[in-house]
Amino acid sequence: MGLIRGAPPSRLPPPAALRPERLVPVAPESENGSVSKDRLEAFSDGVFGFAATLLILGIALPAGHRYVTEHDLRVALFALWPNALAYALSFTMIGIVWQNHHVLSRTIARVDRVTVLLNLILLGITAFIPFATGLLGSYPWSRSAACLYGLTLTASATIFNLLMMHLARSNAFLPAISQRAIHDTAVSYRVAWLTYAVGTMIALASPGISFAFYVGIAIFHLIPRGVDSDAIAP
Repeated sequence: MGLIRGAPPSRLPPPAALRPERLVPVAPESENGSVSKDRLEAFSDGVFGFAATLLILGIALPAGHRYVTEHDLRVALFALWPNALAYALSFTMIGIVWQNHHVLSRTIARVDRVTVLLNLILLGITAFIPFATGLLGSYPWSRSAACLYGLTLTASATIFNLLMMHLARSNAFLPAISQRAIHDTAVSYRVAWLTYAVGTMIALASPGISFAFYVGIAIFHLIPRGVDSDAIAP
């Protein structure tokens, strides 16, 4: 039963699962037993994408209200402009965080447990951005809403600076990455942190001006610099 007629047992073909050409090599984990770079980046991309998707939930007309005329609907849609601006700003911010994270992950040679821990904290803060965005869009002139938004961005920048410092001190960058590129990246992260911190303090007095600070730092980070402009980062 199960034998091929006419073929001696010694010449039976091996099961497909045991054929050498079917064996798939498994990528090794990092040297210290932590996760690999690919797993770290894949998990992070999922969180970034999920957080960016949640932002759109902050733009919605009041539930249960029906608009009878076109004029009433237009007025209601126009009233959502703070939510739309907050959405655009936060989507840009998450995109910048994702881009910076992508570049760092492509320019380092290894991942250790400290890197994983800092990365998890960064993702936790990123997942909080939709809530802070919705609050800012609903209460654009509120000092508390603007301050909370600024604290969220400042916390994200703080973790990025700590992550950059750890990667530089542990010599985690690839040999092809120049020290000048690492230095320029660290400087840009410090400038971002300082701007977020200043914007947060200004939010206590003028939420509108603090919002302008956040827009300015978003534009600042859209210009590649440091390891972001390095040719080896795909």
